[in-house]
Amino acid sequence: MSTVRDIAASVGVSPATVSRSLNNPNVVSRTIRERVLREAERLGYRHYSEKRTTMRSIGMLYLDETPGGQYVGYDALIWGGVIRAAQALKVNVVALNPLTRREGESFEKFAERMGVDGLVVRVDQQSRHLCKEIAEDGVLHVVVADRFDEDSINYIHCDSNTASQAAINHLIELGHTTIGICHNVVIDTDHQDRIDGYYSAIKHAGIEVDPRLRVPATPDLDGGSAALTQFLSMSKPPTAIFATDPMLAVGITRRAHELGLKVPDEMSVVGVDDGDMRRISLPCYTAIRQDATEIGFRAGQWICRSIRHDSAAGENMQLRLEAFLEINQSTAPPPATPVRMTPNGTRINN
Repeated sequence: MSTVRDIAASVGVSPATVSRSLNNPNVVSRTIRERVLREAERLGYRHYSEKRTTMRSIGMLYLDETPGGQYVGYDALIWGGVIRAAQALKVNVVALNPLTRREGESFEKFAERMGVDGLVVRVDQQSRHLCKEIAEDGVLHVVVADRFDEDSINYIHCDSNTASQAAINHLIELGHTTIGICHNVVIDTDHQDRIDGYYSAIKHAGIEVDPRLRVPATPDLDGGSAALTQFLSMSKPPTAIFATDPMLAVGITRRAHELGLKVPDEMSVVGVDDGDMRRISLPCYTAIRQDATEIGFRAGQWICRSIRHDSAAGENMQLRLEAFLEINQSTAPPPATPVRMTPNGTRINN
């Protein structure tokens, strides 16, 4: 049975052009589209969405290997936005299990077998290479929370590098020179942007980089708690911590309360917030803000409109949003003497 790649090779165009001709015909020239359709007919190709008469559907495919639940926190907000857009455009949403993809099965065949017309995809550094395969298989798709150099891959992401630099500069302006960073053990583009922003600001300020001040942790309350314990046990502990995940920031502030460590008088905390997590922290933490629900909504709206051949979808989606810094009550000038504690919470006299 012929595939998108077969048609592309025969016509002399890229698989992405074939995919656009089949999925989003308004963004290719009539000449190219007609050539693609003629060749598809000659080869006996039928697009997987044309083989069904049921209501249109999109599949949410989670290829991120982050430990824990796949539809909580940031991802819950993303998927909530996708679902809201799909419901408004009368398109079904299906959560797909990547483990059900058969060995050697193309993503085109996988989508056909799962009964979906397109994919909303989430990846990390270990799985992002699969996005090129999805595009080359001619599957209508959009990747959320990542970016790519390939024109054939549709994506939407929020750049937090600049906001991260602003956050570290804010701490430096307050007088902090020993600033720790706590990040997810699994690195994706978002976390790498924040790590890069941290180092850029530190180096630009002429502060010596100390690799001991970088602590990876599981992105949950216990991970944040363990990270704070590790920071406070250092011979030269930081006076401020940048947490690149909302749950890490909340875990750090919660553990600080348990230890009697005053935030921000004895430790400043900067976190990231995808929704309203900062508001349930005491104090409300200074945050790099991004709207995860909006990211999901825009991704869902574009792919659903593309499925319906709606001209409002426009060309391929390659959209960059900007995060921003919101200063709240968790940052202040550093204490005269950094606080050191043993792992059990006993203060060490300096």
